[in-house]
Amino acid sequence: MKLSIKLIENNNEFIATCPELDISCYATSKHEAIKRIQNILFFYMQSAQELGFSVENFETIDVDGKHYLLRYDICPTTNSTLH
Repeated sequence: MKLSIKLIENNNEFIATCPELDISCYATSKHEAIKRIQNILFFYMQSAQELGFSVENFETIDVDGKHYLLRYDICPTTNSTLH
């Protein structure tokens, strides 16, 4: 599965949404919105794994058509099972 992130600017806030998983968040900067959605994606994957679901680990995401490496080091709850 390929994950994409759409960024929308609205009244000095940025909304980051992942349509494949129906997940959204907002922040006051583009960088912070991307960082937050990554943290949410890690939490989502970790929670699914803890519940016994088989979850694909993603190395990249598309943010408005540009490829980015997922940064596992920015998520404080990340453990070795996500690498």
